[in-house]
Amino acid sequence: MAPPKDAEFDYASRRVEYVIPVPGAPAPQWLTVTFSTVGDGHPDGELSDILVDVFDAVMTTFRWSYS
Repeated sequence: MAPPKDAEFDYASRRVEYVIPVPGAPAPQWLTVTFSTVGDGHPDGELSDILVDVFDAVMTTFRWSYS
């Protein structure tokens, strides 16, 4: 995805979002975890793929902890 012509940045980016419901909340609440990368200047490039894979791997370890 190319940046809009009036954008203040030079590179397109790749963005991944996880939206997770907060368990046990009295009212609906959500946690958003976001990752963005320009990689090597190509959002569909190999470096961007690797970085997204690392972010996904980290998110698979996410757990709620009650102290």
